[in-house]
Amino acid sequence: MIRAVFLCCIALCLSGCSSLKSVDTAKELTSSETVKSFEQPSIRKMIADEERKNGIPSGILNSIATVESRHNAYAVNARKKAHSFKTRAEAVKFIKKSLGTGYDNISVGCFQLHYATHKKYFASVDDMLIPELNITYAASLLRTLYDKYGTWEDAIKKYHNGKAKYNTSYYRKVMDVYNSSYKVS
Repeated sequence: MIRAVFLCCIALCLSGCSSLKSVDTAKELTSSETVKSFEQPSIRKMIADEERKNGIPSGILNSIATVESRHNAYAVNARKKAHSFKTRAEAVKFIKKSLGTGYDNISVGCFQLHYATHKKYFASVDDMLIPELNITYAASLLRTLYDKYGTWEDAIKKYHNGKAKYNTSYYRKVMDVYNSSYKVS
């Protein structure tokens, strides 16, 4: 039930409903939960499940996660530097410290969701780092971009950035991973 509400909230928010401010946590997890609780095979499986649920070609979302964070649930990028944390609590503490200085150009989680852009769709920064929420949101976002732009190439590019000077090389990176790991010949 919570998952269905979450997906509806995402869909409403992405379609322009600005009155919806946050989503509920889909699964209760402790902030001290470690990366080992979400090892890469588990992350990859969750992503593959979301690909199927959202009609995303198999391997595309996993390729994006590889490029974004190497499937690291507690990855944070701030001040153009990648950081990796062992627990969600450590990542949240780092993010809040950065936010406290007025810096909000931060990307978080497996799918490196840009904090300033996507925070309104989550109840908290802590929720942005919950693997299930991060993955579900990224899958919904990618599907919405595909529906809007009509091709997976454009959806992948727009997932990263709206400007061609940034998104073209990103698309190539994602496709390199996809072609070497997921594409069936």
